[in-house]
Amino acid sequence: MKKSDFFQELNNALMVNDAVLNDKSEIHLTSLSTLSIIAFIDEYFEKQVKASDLKNIQNVTDLINLIGPENIN
Repeated sequence: MKKSDFFQELNNALMVNDAVLNDKSEIHLTSLSTLSIIAFIDEYFEKQVKASDLKNIQNVTDLINLIGPENIN
């Protein structure tokens, strides 16, 4: 997935459509946004993650590392 598409879809998943995300953007997950991110990763990267996998995610770079940086170019 192109990085620009990744940021757009991540905005949608986090429901922060007016935010400008980059690699350093902090992510504060709620119960709803955690479920959205799990669905986002499953839909676009066909990777299953658990809520516990997301508990240490602090920024977009952490999320990219969880997904696999090779999947986002």
